[in-house]
Amino acid sequence: MILILQGLIIAVVIGVVYSLWQTTKSYGGLIGTALKWIGLGIIFFTLEAFDRVFGAVGNFSVIDSFNIAPDMIHNSLLLFGLLFCGIGFSKLTHIAK
Repeated sequence: MILILQGLIIAVVIGVVYSLWQTTKSYGGLIGTALKWIGLGIIFFTLEAFDRVFGAVGNFSVIDSFNIAPDMIHNSLLLFGLLFCGIGFSKLTHIAK
């Protein structure tokens, strides 16, 4: 069961990355760069959300199965998501000036 869920997570991440790549390619320039950073942050948020939901629903958390400081890994994913989204929104504010 956990392999099926991991496969679904991988499929979603690949779909998000492909969509992000197409979107940033169509916008191009500074806006495309900002959207790329924001999208990268959203990918980290998506991974974290899926892992927490699967951990709460059926104890299928991938990160918790590592047994190496799972709370620190969860918090690191959230921090990376915030960092990349922050960089992207910062680039968008520089465009508006």
